[in-house]
Amino acid sequence: MKRALIACGGTGGHLSPGIALAEELVSRNWECTLLISNKQVDSRLVKKYEQFAYEAVDGRAFSLRPDRLLLFIVSLIKGTIRCSRMIHDRRPDVVIGFGGFLSMPAMLAGFFAGLPTVVHEANRVAGRVTRIVSWFARRIYLPKGVSIRTKRRSRIRYIGMPVRNEIKSISKSSAKETLGLNPAQKVLVIMGGSQGAEALNKWVKASLPSLAQKEVQVYCLTGGSETDGSMTFKSPKGEEVRSIFRRFSHDMATVLCAADLVVSRSGAGSIAEMMRCRAPGIMIPYPFSADDHQVANAKNFEMLGCGLQMSQDYLGDLLEEVREVIYNEWLLQKFRRNLEMADRADVQGFMAADLERIVSDSGFGKVRGNRQALQS
Repeated sequence: MKRALIACGGTGGHLSPGIALAEELVSRNWECTLLISNKQVDSRLVKKYEQFAYEAVDGRAFSLRPDRLLLFIVSLIKGTIRCSRMIHDRRPDVVIGFGGFLSMPAMLAGFFAGLPTVVHEANRVAGRVTRIVSWFARRIYLPKGVSIRTKRRSRIRYIGMPVRNEIKSISKSSAKETLGLNPAQKVLVIMGGSQGAEALNKWVKASLPSLAQKEVQVYCLTGGSETDGSMTFKSPKGEEVRSIFRRFSHDMATVLCAADLVVSRSGAGSIAEMMRCRAPGIMIPYPFSADDHQVANAKNFEMLGCGLQMSQDYLGDLLEEVREVIYNEWLLQKFRRNLEMADRADVQGFMAADLERIVSDSGFGKVRGNRQALQS
């Protein structure tokens, strides 16, 4: 049995593809250990996936501020030592990083242990961790069209984002009913990523009466410390128009499939799940994302014809944009066709097959197999 150590915690955008790859590897008789953070977003999501082993690792994001830089260095050293001990105990065949602050110590520990290490970058701009570890990683997975400086370009493979098995397209009317919404009315889904988005939450609350006038229901994933709740308005016809607020959803497939239109931050994970569920969107990039990667993600989403992008500076125009798009059936159908075209690759299947080749070529899997045969 082959074993993988997958560093993917910190945000939903890192954890979800890690889980997706682990699902595929387990189906191929691998044993997977996922490194997660102590954040609530990680603990909420992993409760659904008890088939994997988990290890929580403390870590800090990189910063040039002297006080934070020192804390980052101390955290990196401690994390690398912790991951080295984990590698000694669990004896993985490969270490996989999905970006974020947990990937660096895990991949450094794997490199020092002589293990093959691979890194997956989902964003349209390669992150700092990906840029650093690409100098020693055995494999670098990048989105098509993204470039990176590395010693050996032959190590690069161009693929998309692994998506969890549970994220699949279902009937729009049944999805609306499952969420407690009226199947006959339009549904606007608002989501600000796993951490929430205060600007989007404020916008939607201010826009609820106007949306109700157009018989547009709202399902808002608020994130953060917001409380769950719902509100009901009357349309000009006297019909009830519901608005539902949830901090977090354990059933993103149903939420996205219920959406006639999504207003969302443009994290790579959100975009990949929208593609899988054929949910057109208006992307509002987080204006302070590292290297403006959310802006690049949103531009690519629009270029593929899957939806539109809008700067947060123009939220005052968003309501009118939503009204125009959500009732334009010709445009929405065009977006859905393009979403389907963009989602045709079996990313986790490709990655799993490639990882098996990497482990086989490195000799780790063969050595372990011979050792287990001798012990039996």
